[in-house]
Amino acid sequence: MSDYQPKILGFLCNWCCYTAADSAGVGRYQYPPNLRVIRIMCTGRLDPSFPLEGLAAGADAVFVGGCHPGECHYQDGNYHALVTAALVHEALTRLGVNQQRFLIDWASAAEGPNFVKIITQFTEQAAKLGPLGSSERLDPVLLRQNLAMAAKTARDRKIRMGLINASKEMMKSGDFSRTAIAGLVHDKCNKVLTELIGESAL
Repeated sequence: MSDYQPKILGFLCNWCCYTAADSAGVGRYQYPPNLRVIRIMCTGRLDPSFPLEGLAAGADAVFVGGCHPGECHYQDGNYHALVTAALVHEALTRLGVNQQRFLIDWASAAEGPNFVKIITQFTEQAAKLGPLGSSERLDPVLLRQNLAMAAKTARDRKIRMGLINASKEMMKSGDFSRTAIAGLVHDKCNKVLTELIGESAL
């Protein structure tokens, strides 16, 4: 593992991943202390601007953790979170940021050890990437400005409509693979993203 200690922002579902983190603490499992947690009721409530704002504000990487697909306390919230995640990955790619700096994964309330494994691996990965912008060879100040702009773009009405349409098609097709969802988000949001952010820098 790299000696660099990355700053990691985490958005954890109240019902599963946050509880898994709590149980890991109670069970005295050891994992890197780099994660700073924001508890949300459901990953489906995660706004796509939040991870981008987190990176713009100083985080080196962002983790989103929720219930396993099919086990959401709000029926299908975590499926919609995958649509949000696809937009974040698309925005990062257009800015030249390594997609490995953003992860969405699952751990049930009873899976404290699995949560520890996920966070440990993600922290090691973020440490290898180093400070935001370093492995990408991008000026960190300019990059954070661009990330703030991308966060603003993610709140654009046309982007929101694109995400809604992507979610509808995802639910209709029943194909919840990340590749398929990324394709839907690209199709529905590409024009606006290109206008507001630009083509992929990678």
